[in-house]
Amino acid sequence: MQQPGNGSGATPPACERCGQAHPADDTCPGPAGGRTLQFGAPQEGAGQPAAPPADPLIGARVGSFQIVRPIGRGGMGTVYLAEHPAIGSKVAIKFLHQSMAADPQLVARFYDEARAVNLIGHDNIVGVYDLSLLPPDRYYYVMEYLEGETLGALLRRGRVPSEIALDVLLQLCDALQCAHERGVVHRDLKPDNVFLVARRGRTHFVKLVDFGIAKLRGATGGRTQSGVIVGTPEYMAPEQCDDGPIDPRTDVYALGAMAFELFTGRLPFAGSVTQLLLAQLRTPPPRPSSLAPVPPALEAAILRAMEKEPGRRFQDMAAFARALRESAEERAASPAAPAPAPAAAPPPPPAPTPPAREPLSELLVELAAGPEGRRSLPAVELTRAGLYLRAEARLPPLFSRVKLSLSHPTLRGPLALEAEVVRHVLPAEAAAFRMAPGFALQLVDLPPEARAAVVALADAVSPRQAAPTAAPPGAEAAGARLAELEGRAGKDPYLLLGLAPDAEFAEVRRAARALREEIELLRAHPQHPAHPARATALLGRVEAAQAALGAPAPRLSLDARSGNWRGVRRSLAAGVPEALVAARREELLRAEPGRAAEAQRQLARAQVAGKLGNWEAAAAAWEAALAADPLDGKAMDGYLAFRRRRGAE
Repeated sequence: MQQPGNGSGATPPACERCGQAHPADDTCPGPAGGRTLQFGAPQEGAGQPAAPPADPLIGARVGSFQIVRPIGRGGMGTVYLAEHPAIGSKVAIKFLHQSMAADPQLVARFYDEARAVNLIGHDNIVGVYDLSLLPPDRYYYVMEYLEGETLGALLRRGRVPSEIALDVLLQLCDALQCAHERGVVHRDLKPDNVFLVARRGRTHFVKLVDFGIAKLRGATGGRTQSGVIVGTPEYMAPEQCDDGPIDPRTDVYALGAMAFELFTGRLPFAGSVTQLLLAQLRTPPPRPSSLAPVPPALEAAILRAMEKEPGRRFQDMAAFARALRESAEERAASPAAPAPAPAAAPPPPPAPTPPAREPLSELLVELAAGPEGRRSLPAVELTRAGLYLRAEARLPPLFSRVKLSLSHPTLRGPLALEAEVVRHVLPAEAAAFRMAPGFALQLVDLPPEARAAVVALADAVSPRQAAPTAAPPGAEAAGARLAELEGRAGKDPYLLLGLAPDAEFAEVRRAARALREEIELLRAHPQHPAHPARATALLGRVEAAQAALGAPAPRLSLDARSGNWRGVRRSLAAGVPEALVAARREELLRAEPGRAAEAQRQLARAQVAGKLGNWEAAAAAWEAALAADPLDGKAMDGYLAFRRRRGAE
């Protein structure tokens, strides 16, 4: 299945892709797809003959990948399938059209897409691995290759089942909420930009693509000049049609139009481009229930998302998602023919304590062990960023660099990697946490082809790591669990969500989602009259914890105040602007002036300990300095360099 390209330019009026006639300033993304407009933008190919069939990029090497064939073409670029000859990993490589390479603004906009996607880092958004230039003027970036079909293709086969439609919409809400929190507005939401793949045991796992006309809030350089209207008319918000200010509520409108189409089987408005733009500006959409059996709560959510005035819509994707979930719950609670009540049954026994996670049997990990040769270790967990190996003895030193290779049936050959030891779990600690003893590795210095292979492998083995759905606990267990969570909630969000201080942002979302589902289960099956209210209060604490840790800017502030330099490092890596870091540091040191003096004292101790060869004391002093002043970028760089030197020795 083809992977969509970018939709922010224009094609010749005689469209060879869909067989339809389009105005000269339209772009057709594919057969029977929605049109993406860009008025006032440079035109590509207008009045020019079709490109010759020979493509000089076919067979070319880009890094370690070889280009196989084109899989999509849009207004700004062409997407190619590329494959690693030895490993077999597949990626998609998007090249900016050569006719645009001489325009610095278009090159910047092309790279803005890669920047926007990389800034978000959400599982439901296509991953970007690398960006570079193939001399002399072939700008490109490497992204995740998707095998599946678009939501548009699914819609063209008929109305989508309600369960699938709701699942897709909720995944999109989560992805877009994450994008909006990072200052990215998509601006071209449509079914053809939603890819559906089989992943993690789900057949309709969403991957949102084509951020080519996304607006990076705060970006400068005139890349979204006034007078340039971008988007797809069938889904454009009124302010987008009228060249008004764009914000996350613009995407809320577009997703509302998609929801309308998913649940009714037709678009809210139809007609020519001009008629569509005028309808989006002036005409209320028809009631979905007049076209299909749409429940009242769902209809109200769709119509609110499509309000003409942004202030009357849902103010963010999280609110839209809540309304969609509530409409589904209302529908489930009011079936057409109520089932007979089941006979009374005793409450189920408390859920058993989960056993330690078993090793991934098909994943073979070999660790280079210096003069001792290679050492095979069982892998308990593999993620896109690292892995956890089971071992009771001979743990490599903390912060040391190790070389390893991964073998798995989905790989054509062993995958050579380098990693840093970031955690030891000794047998006593492992018993307390009900996990296997061993050590955690964080993958480092991954070239694009290796990163793509690790991502694919992590997704391949992740269904085996999924825990079964829990049964409602008994009264005693439910009360104890609520009390435990209430105690954790009163301390800090990391503890509430059960996260390490340097947890990835994806881990924050997964942990919050899992805990939310557990608490919802306790609320839905109360074993005591007080349980629903306690569970509801805890759900609010979970939302607050996710808000504090789920985005780089608020997490940076929280971790700086608590001295969690590891969390600060994670936020910095996610792309927090330097100006914001400097402002937060100035505020912190002004509020607590003793921090700067303590940091300098600890840095001096670290230097002395290092000169004396007392590496443990030096590391402790470095970390104490960072705990005092975690936003000191020079100190952070100095400590990381110290760790690299120690790992190389």
